Amino acid sequence: MSSFDKIKIVKRAFKNLLNLGTTLTDTLDERAAKRLFVLATLTGSALTLLIGLSLLWAGENLAGGICLGWAAWHGLVLIALKRSRRIQERLTTAHLALTIAAVAVLGYLLGNFTQSGLLIYALTAPALALVLLPNRASGLALFYAIVALGGLIVQPDQAMISSLPDGLLSFWFVASLFATANTGYYLITFVFAQRDRVRQNLKDEQTKTDRLLNSIFPAKVAAQVKNSLLDESTVPMIAEQFNEASVLFADMVNFTSMSSRMSPRELVNMLSAVFSHFDRLAEKRGLEKIKTVGDCYIVAAGLPQPRANHAQALAELALEIQAFTKTYYFSVYKINFRIGIHSGPLIAGVIGQKKISYDLWGDTVNIASRMSSRAPGAGIQITHQTYELLKDEFVCVPRGKVFVKGKGDMETWLLTGKRNS
Repeated sequence: MSSFDKIKIVKRAFKNLLNLGTTLTDTLDERAAKRLFVLATLTGSALTLLIGLSLLWAGENLAGGICLGWAAWHGLVLIALKRSRRIQERLTTAHLALTIAAVAVLGYLLGNFTQSGLLIYALTAPALALVLLPNRASGLALFYAIVALGGLIVQPDQAMISSLPDGLLSFWFVASLFATANTGYYLITFVFAQRDRVRQNLKDEQTKTDRLLNSIFPAKVAAQVKNSLLDESTVPMIAEQFNEASVLFADMVNFTSMSSRMSPRELVNMLSAVFSHFDRLAEKRGLEKIKTVGDCYIVAAGLPQPRANHAQALAELALEIQAFTKTYYFSVYKINFRIGIHSGPLIAGVIGQKKISYDLWGDTVNIASRMSSRAPGAGIQITHQTYELLKDEFVCVPRGKVFVKGKGDMETWLLTGKRNS
C-alpha cells in the first residue's frame, strides 16, 4: 500500500469520526453542533490520555489511573453519541461537569491548581455549554467559578503526588494551552459559521419574500408594500390615477359546459397550463397581469409605469393569445377565448389587510369586461377609444354597435391582425 493510499484511509477514518452521530435528517446547525462536540471531546481525550500516560511513567499509578479513566470516559461519551444520534443534555452536562471536577481532583493531588494549566483548559467546559446547552451554561459557569476560586484560595498542605519534574509540568502546561486554543478555535468557527448561516437564511427568506411580493404586485407597488410591512406591519393605502391605460379581459368560450365534463384535477390543470402560458406572454411584453377570476384572465398596460403604446402592447398580446388557442387542445377539449380591450382612465391600488391584492377600478375596467363578454367566439373586440390608438398599425374590422349596460350602444371593432410594414 502506497503512502498516498494510507493518507486517504486516514482522511476517510477522520471524516467518519467527525460525522459521528450525524444523520441525513440533521439540520446544518445540528450537524455542526455534533461535529463541535466530537472535536472537543477528541481534544479532551487526547489531553487526558497524554497526562495519564506521563503520570504512569512518573510512577504515580493512582493519579495516572484516574486520568486514563477520565480519557476512557470521553470514549464512552462518543459511543453514546453514535448510538443515540443526538447530543443528550444530561449526559453532556455530566461530561462537562466531570471535566471541571477532574481538574479539581488533579489540582488537589498536585497540591497546586495553576502549575499544570488544566484550570485554563477547564474553562472550555462552560464555553462549550454556552453554545451546546444554553440552559445549563450558567450552572456550569458557577461550578467552574467555585472550583477555580476554591482551588486558588484553599491550597492543600501537602501534595499527594510526589514532586514531578519541572519539564513534565511545563509540558502539561503547554499541552493544556494547546488543547484550550484548539477547542476555542472550534468554538469560534462554530459561532461564526452559525452567524453566517443565520445571515444566509435571512437573505434567502428575504429573497423568497421579494419573489412572492413581485409575483403578486407590480415591482413598483411591491417595493411600497414591502417597506410598509417592515416599518409598520400594515399595508399602506396605495392608490393612483392613470389617465391613459388599457385593460384586456379574456374569457374562455363554453367554459361552463366544458368544466362539467372534467374532473376537478383536469379543470385546475387546464386553467393552470393555459394561464401560465398567458403569464409568459404578458411578462415578455412588460404587461401587468392583474388577476384571474374563474376562467377570466385580466391584464393591463400603462400601469404602474405609464407607457405610450399601452393599447398596442395589449393588441399584440391578444393576437398572440388568439394564435395560440387556434391550435391548442387540452386533452380532447378545444380551448378558445373571447377577448375585449378598452382604453381610458382608471384607478389602480392595493386593498385589504389580509389576502391583499392589486386591483383596478373605473369605467375603463367595466367596459373592457363588457367587450369580452359580448365578443364573438374566439374574437377580439375593441372600443372606439382603443380603435383610435390602433387603427394605423392594426387591422380592425367594424362590427357595429354593441349594447353596454350603463353606457348604452357603443361602436365596436374586431381586431384581426397587424398591418404589414
